[in-house]
Amino acid sequence: MFKCLKILIAFIILAVLLYIGHGFILKEAGRFLYYKDELKPADVIVVLAGEETERVEHGVKLFKEGWSRKDRIILTGGPLVWKYTWATLMREHVEHLGVPKSAILLADKSRTTEEDAIFTKELMDKHGYKSCIIVTSPYHSRRALKIFKRVMGDKIKIISAPAEESWFRFDEWWKRERDRKRVMNEYSKFIWLLIFGFKNEAPA
Repeated sequence: MFKCLKILIAFIILAVLLYIGHGFILKEAGRFLYYKDELKPADVIVVLAGEETERVEHGVKLFKEGWSRKDRIILTGGPLVWKYTWATLMREHVEHLGVPKSAILLADKSRTTEEDAIFTKELMDKHGYKSCIIVTSPYHSRRALKIFKRVMGDKIKIISAPAEESWFRFDEWWKRERDRKRVMNEYSKFIWLLIFGFKNEAPA
């Protein structure tokens, strides 16, 4: 009886602590998805497909600031609709923002983040690039970096530089439906990676 009472008291205390600290716990759970490196020059900037404008605009900003040593920007993303791919639509946006067509390379066959990394690596190997800055959304940044590192191996330096201006906000994300969906989606994909691993990765 006394043992059951101790378990009940412990459960009540745990429930109270979770209730009091749930905001902090949920905030940290959201922040875990975010990863940003110290920004340094790299051979090429890589903008991952997705969202409306934030990734492209941040990638172009970095390009214009001179962070791409080779003056190249890679746009990823495969089939979207009819003859268009994410990459070709992003190219129009990038050119509209003032980046010359000669500076743009397309990895336009990918349908997943892992394929983004695979086709980006093919382009980088072809052109002899040894480092890249990855631009994506804040909530996608940690998973994207993890995937790119596994696919590209140790010979290519990868710098994570997520968009600074984004509709997604980490503060109280659980109170907004759109933000909740993004966080839950990212965690489900993290779990998928833990269970099934990577289909393609560089040799150890």
